[in-house]
Amino acid sequence: MFRDYYTFWPEREERALLGGFYIAGSISEALNVIFPFEFIYLYLVMERPEWAVIPILAESTAVFLTELPTGVVADWWGRKLSTLTGDLLSAFSWVLIPLAASLKGPAQLLAVCACFMMGGIGQTLVSGAEEAWVVDNLVTAKRTDLVDKYFARIRSFGSLGGVVAGSLALVLLFVTKVNRKILNILWYISATGQVVGVVISATISEYKANDEELKYPPEGLTFLNRMVQGLITILHIKPLFAFLLVILIISFSRSITKEAFEISLITRGLDARGLAPLDILQNFFGMVAPLVGVALAKWIGTTRSLLYLVLIPVGMVCLFFLHPGLWMVVGLYLFFNIIDDLWGPVADARLHSLIPSSCRATVGSMVNQARELVSLVGLGIFTLLLGKHSVALRQATPGLMEAFSGGSMTVVKAPRGLFGLPIPDLALVLFTLFSLMALLILMFNKYNTGQKEKI
Repeated sequence: MFRDYYTFWPEREERALLGGFYIAGSISEALNVIFPFEFIYLYLVMERPEWAVIPILAESTAVFLTELPTGVVADWWGRKLSTLTGDLLSAFSWVLIPLAASLKGPAQLLAVCACFMMGGIGQTLVSGAEEAWVVDNLVTAKRTDLVDKYFARIRSFGSLGGVVAGSLALVLLFVTKVNRKILNILWYISATGQVVGVVISATISEYKANDEELKYPPEGLTFLNRMVQGLITILHIKPLFAFLLVILIISFSRSITKEAFEISLITRGLDARGLAPLDILQNFFGMVAPLVGVALAKWIGTTRSLLYLVLIPVGMVCLFFLHPGLWMVVGLYLFFNIIDDLWGPVADARLHSLIPSSCRATVGSMVNQARELVSLVGLGIFTLLLGKHSVALRQATPGLMEAFSGGSMTVVKAPRGLFGLPIPDLALVLFTLFSLMALLILMFNKYNTGQKEKI
């Protein structure tokens, strides 16, 4: 069993059914060279530190508002069309971001937010739809045993692409004099990769499984009725509702992890170019971790593995009370990304095992919408924390050229809050401790006892 899940390269039949998805995802990720620097780019070029979070808030708001309608559209008009349209829209938004960031004052903030909102809408057209497209293709082929492998391996291949992207970005930034023009080129390369992924995905067929357990067939249902059907599905399937609560708690807990860690690293003196090798390391681990996560769930059980993946980060984040130096924070940053890679495929497979096929994209979009709402709240709280200490944070942050050149950092220390922790570290501690609520639900709600899993 372990050998089956540790094997990185899929077998022939799996390649025949899912190879196109793996290739498209790998190539788009391989050219997504802006990803290691996406947030820190905003943090350095926006006129105020807290403005770097606001475009991400705008993106999350767009995702929240459009996630459910786009899920219904995917179930109604086709998951493939929805996915391809969403990827193209995201690519277009990435092309516009450098232009928007070149503006001044409030116009800069508004324009960058508009670009990120466009990208958020693109995400919603893909999220739920692509997963439903894949799962129903596997149901039609009578290979539901490949569902958890898909969720693990798509992350692994995405991480492989991430290694390539980080390497390309690292070479470019170290062989050239870094300036805004060079960083803008990274956005254009990433958009190109997204378009290439769309071209490959367009060659993959789409099948829709018949849901024999559904009492009322979806044909003829109105847009509103489909939304109501998805909500009723969540409320009536108690294991699905319980697991939704777990997902929401974890989503809130992890909503600011990337941004808080990156600010913590930069204010501790990390050369911003160092984010590229960190991303490469993260993706090296990510090539294996999802497969290990699925194998672990098969070995000790899904619920128990998820319990461990909640509890371990809670223990590790307590190291911030020791006021760790730069390299310990680097280690924690990589560790938290590994935990996410272990958690993701197990949670995704569990979620889709509880959703009926006929409303898979609709319910998936509802879950994603709720997830974006709690992430939006988390980012909002983080923005308020940054805004309260805006001046001190700006003084503790290098300029764009200095950050990407290894120049000496300012001697001003990052402002401190509760427990004497720097603000980014404090946010990481408090948000991670919140995940203990998910631990309680997983322990005391036996949502998977005696339940038939529906794929």
